[in-house]
Amino acid sequence: MKNAIIYSIGNELVEGLIVDTNSKFLSTHLKSLGYNVIRIETLPDVLDIIVRRIIEGLSEADLLITTGGLGPTEDDLTREAIAKALNKSLVLNEEIANELIERALKYYNKAPESVKKQALTVEGAIVLDNPVGTAPGQLVKHNGKTIVILPGPPAEMIPIFEGIKDKLKTDDALYTRRIKTIGIPEAVLMDEHKDLLYSNLQITIATMASYERGVEVRLTGSVVLKEEIDRIAEQLINLLGESVYAIDDDSIEDVVYKLLKENNLTISFAESCTGGLLSARFVDIPGVSSVYKGGVVAYSNESKVNILRVPKEIIDKHGAVSEECVSYMAKNARELFDSDFSVSISGIAGPDGGTPQKPVGTVCFAFATSKGVKAFTYNLRGDREMIRKRSALIGFDIARRGIREWLRLEGNIRG
Repeated sequence: MKNAIIYSIGNELVEGLIVDTNSKFLSTHLKSLGYNVIRIETLPDVLDIIVRRIIEGLSEADLLITTGGLGPTEDDLTREAIAKALNKSLVLNEEIANELIERALKYYNKAPESVKKQALTVEGAIVLDNPVGTAPGQLVKHNGKTIVILPGPPAEMIPIFEGIKDKLKTDDALYTRRIKTIGIPEAVLMDEHKDLLYSNLQITIATMASYERGVEVRLTGSVVLKEEIDRIAEQLINLLGESVYAIDDDSIEDVVYKLLKENNLTISFAESCTGGLLSARFVDIPGVSSVYKGGVVAYSNESKVNILRVPKEIIDKHGAVSEECVSYMAKNARELFDSDFSVSISGIAGPDGGTPQKPVGTVCFAFATSKGVKAFTYNLRGDREMIRKRSALIGFDIARRGIREWLRLEGNIRG
């Protein structure tokens, strides 16, 4: 495999003011493209340091990727440092400069001279269009090595990289299948299916477990093993059945969205302890407005009674964290938003509020359709954040299973 180095550049990173998520994203994708990431470095906005590390990196790796330092201010020095390290000049791209000036005038009614700095390109560089922000990326070839220069904001960096990753692919590119599961412990999954998973030792098997995403199984190998990897993956998917909630790049919210979209159905949410986490994750999906009618964060008992019409006597008798309460929440949210389905959640995320009968981690869910309501109770472990994230995952899974069951009964499931 070829070697790669990632440089994350910016004083805000060095000082710990923001977290470097770019390197995690890039290193994962570079491995699949056939690169061994030998080092990830965080560098300050200091010209001499960046120049020195670029020169040293070129002696060690085939590919260097930088993120950050492409803004219009004086401390944005990545372009200058790379040009100096390569002994190349910076060239003003007049077309990009004019676009930046027009954009600045449109949004701010003025265009400071400094915006032109983002139109400076390293001599001989290929300009990489930035569909989100202002600073374009650049790709530079130098003595058989490649330098990819990307902006720092992930929302800008990711689409630029996605647009060029096929150009970076090597002969050692890998092929990966990802199987995402819920409801089966990692150790049990691996033990029960070890004969299948390890039937070809040329294929690397890895698992990743988290409260937020469940247990993911990854099968990775050379692209020449694609058919064998697919065979094992499909066989495992069939064996795991409904425990598999998504495959490859899909998330559980993607799966719920596609089920609804492909069957012309809608959903709504009624949340308490998750505080809108279901809605926040769902609306990250472009086009979700076609299937998502809306949601209510009914955190207090009063809001459950006044907005979702949960009878006060139900809360007085059974408590806000009860299957009786969430059943009313789901039923009435479905009616309130005139949706085909609704999911409700109410729980004790902690650290306080638990009782011997309902300890911290007790979370109740309900799923409502035109045919009725089903309620469920889970006892979750972890701190407040873990319980809330796990509750969101379970909420989407209840929606996934509930929609599929409803469609099966209707006899017209698609997706």
